[in-house]
This record gives sequence, C-alpha cells and structure tokens, in this order.
Amino acid sequence: MHLHPYFPPSLELEGYIAPTWSASALLTTMGCAVGLLLATTYLAFSQKQHSRGPLPVADVAAAMWFVLCGTMHTGFELYYLVHFRSIASTQDILGNMWKEYAKSDSRYLSQSSMVLTLETITVAVIGPLCWGAAYGIWSQRLAVRYLCQLTASMLHLYSVLLYYGTELLSPEPNCRPEALYFFGYFVLANLPWLLVPLYLAITSTSKICDSMRLAQHVTRGAYNTIQ
Repeated sequence: MHLHPYFPPSLELEGYIAPTWSASALLTTMGCAVGLLLATTYLAFSQKQHSRGPLPVADVAAAMWFVLCGTMHTGFELYYLVHFRSIASTQDILGNMWKEYAKSDSRYLSQSSMVLTLETITVAVIGPLCWGAAYGIWSQRLAVRYLCQLTASMLHLYSVLLYYGTELLSPEPNCRPEALYFFGYFVLANLPWLLVPLYLAITSTSKICDSMRLAQHVTRGAYNTIQ
C-alpha cells in the first residue's frame, strides 16, 4: 500500500514525506510573492522615462509578464531541476509547493523524463529569453525585445500544448479527480502560459513584419534616389 495522495494510486514514490505546510498557507504565500513581484515590476517600469516619454501601458504589462516568467523559470523551476531526484522527500517551502502542485500532475514527483526535459528547456532557454524581452522593453531595444518575445512565446505555446497533450492522452491519469486539482491546478494555473504567449506571439509577428516592410520601403526609396 502506497501512502500518498497522488494518482495513480499504484504510483511508488521512494522516500516520500508528506508536506508540512497546508495547501492554504502555500497558496497564500505564493500569491503574496507573485503580487509583490508584479507590483515592484509595475512601479519600476511605469516610472521608466524614455525620449518619447513613459512606457505605454501595454509595454509595462508585457514587462510584468516577462519578469514573472523569468523569475519562475530561473528560480522556482530551477529549484525543481536541482532537487529532481529528491523532491518527494524535500521539506522546505519550495519543495512543499511542488508536492502540492504534483496533486494535479504526479509526474513532477515520479522523475518523469518528459517533465525533466521540458523543465530543462524552460530553465536553460525560455527563462533567459524572458529576461531578454524584459531588458528589451526596459532599454527600448526593439530588436532584442521582439526577437526574445516571439521566441519565448512560441516556446511557451509549444511546451504547454505538449504538457497538456501528454497528460490528457495518457492511458493512466496523473491528476487527482477533484475539480480543484484538475481544473484549478492543471488547467487554469497553466492556461496563462497558453493565452498570453499567443497574444504576444501575434503582436511580435506584426511588429517584425511592419519593420521589415518599412525597411524594404526605405531601401527601395534610397535605390530610386540613386537611380
């Protein structure tokens, strides 16, 4: 008999130790940390002055998103990679958070190679791209911003679709059946990484296409002037 709350019930978790923090305490702590990070980012970017004045609201919102993603990818998810093999027995607050989230996807505790691969790409590639996009917004280096924004957004879309798909098509569920864990944790908690990147990818593509059309127009104008 396996004494743990994860699915499937037959799952073996060697060295598993039950979390010491309650779910409500973990969610409150996470919510406060995210709120503080977003508020700090908003204050920093909304007061940033450029030659054309303060940053537009849309740019500030994009910066908040990328700082949040960069922090989670290179902080919270880096923790997961470091403790990949021992997270089932880890008892600090971040380990407790991962064990709470694993109620919606036990692959995070069962040393799944698919999850490890996705998280490695997220930490090593997507995280730095998010920081690059945030830097591009801060410095108004548009080429850096939109290249990083488009690449990070496309990788977010790919990883979330792969993550959803592999679980939904799995012959054996890794998520507890309660609505809180399936709809709350698994679906809704990951949904922003599908919807926001889709919008940002479309925006980036539009900006890049506009810049290319403008460059082409300028080049043709210069060529005609020479002729």
